[in-house]
Amino acid sequence: MSKRKSITVLTILFVLIAAVAVLCFVRFPVGVHKGQPRNWVGIANTIDQGIDLKGGYYVVLEATNAEDSSAADVDQAIVVLRDRLDKKGYTEATITKQDGSKIRIEIPEVDNANEILQVIGSTGELRFTNADNTKTYLTGDDVVSAKVGMNENGKYIVALTFTSEGGNKFATATSELTGSNMCIYLGDEIISQPSVSQTITGTSASIEAFDTYDQADAIASVIDSGKLPLEFSVSEAQLISASLGQDALKNSLIAGAIGLLIIFIIMIVFYGGFGDVASLALIIYTLVLILLLAFIPGIQLTLPGIAGILLSIGMAVDANVVIFERIKEEYASGKTLTAAVKAGFSRAVITVIDANVTTLIAAIVLWIVSPGSVKGFAITLFIGVLLSMVTAVLVTRWLIKLIRPLVSKEKEAKFFKLKRGVEADV
Repeated sequence: MSKRKSITVLTILFVLIAAVAVLCFVRFPVGVHKGQPRNWVGIANTIDQGIDLKGGYYVVLEATNAEDSSAADVDQAIVVLRDRLDKKGYTEATITKQDGSKIRIEIPEVDNANEILQVIGSTGELRFTNADNTKTYLTGDDVVSAKVGMNENGKYIVALTFTSEGGNKFATATSELTGSNMCIYLGDEIISQPSVSQTITGTSASIEAFDTYDQADAIASVIDSGKLPLEFSVSEAQLISASLGQDALKNSLIAGAIGLLIIFIIMIVFYGGFGDVASLALIIYTLVLILLLAFIPGIQLTLPGIAGILLSIGMAVDANVVIFERIKEEYASGKTLTAAVKAGFSRAVITVIDANVTTLIAAIVLWIVSPGSVKGFAITLFIGVLLSMVTAVLVTRWLIKLIRPLVSKEKEAKFFKLKRGVEADV
């Protein structure tokens, strides 16, 4: 490659790097829409964040009779919980199976933990019974839908619609309980005890006297989604402050930036021109990784996920060190720089792939079996290590090819900090 062509390609490359960096990290106005200013927030800020960074609530539900639960029961419970949370508007919640019979639920940007527990913690088994709970007249299977409404006194209610058979059962219940109370249970909790004054026919009824919309909506969501196939108890639960998460993210990014800067300095001091190449390759690697995390669906950035990114950067540096040491050995044995680079990459690539494949396998195992934020670590580590192999083996070699024409033959050895061995000097 000619010197002029190298300068042209490098100039274009630096412009692209600068442009992508601005798009990733800089906020700036992009116009006005309907009288309101519109701002570019930066691609990095569009990456989905886990609850440990964004703040929110997580809870782990454990089957009370784990030995009697089947995988199908747990899967069905996840479907019911997903339906409940979606109906409450928590569409960003993630629900995963943990340790076979446990279910982990993570919901970002939640302030009311009690409301969440009411929605997800109840078995949802709806029963209409007599006052002493000795006879059940209807169950949730007889209910078609449950919606929030208001009565004539301005109180929130849960309006129930029964199946035709459920309507007949309800008529029988009100006939037998005229002059006494009907108890409505949700799980083991009595949610209403209306008095029955006459036989009520038809396919509708209501659970009355809720103080707030959220209370009524939580009950309606549980009833409408159906009962859980298993009984669960809460084994873990934590509400995470959004401010703590953002502080952790800011400190992690600062630490990562300082670490990268130190790596750049060390690589340049020890490897000269090769260090320049490695630093540029790491910048490209970092920007591409951010783009992948932003545009690949289903990825959430967590605090352990940031640790996975930093670890993958370290492995990218390690791969470059292995390659550069091999090149130095080949050059010391008497080969030309072109031959040394070729032989160095040929010898180092097997070592690099072998070391990284082991890490990739570990990341895949963690990805499959680990819950919550640990899965975030596995995902970012897998993507980062896979990308680091590409940048170390392909991008670094291409950059060396670009830079070499800019250095005179007489100064190549000094620029790349290469020395001949004793045997080569004889």
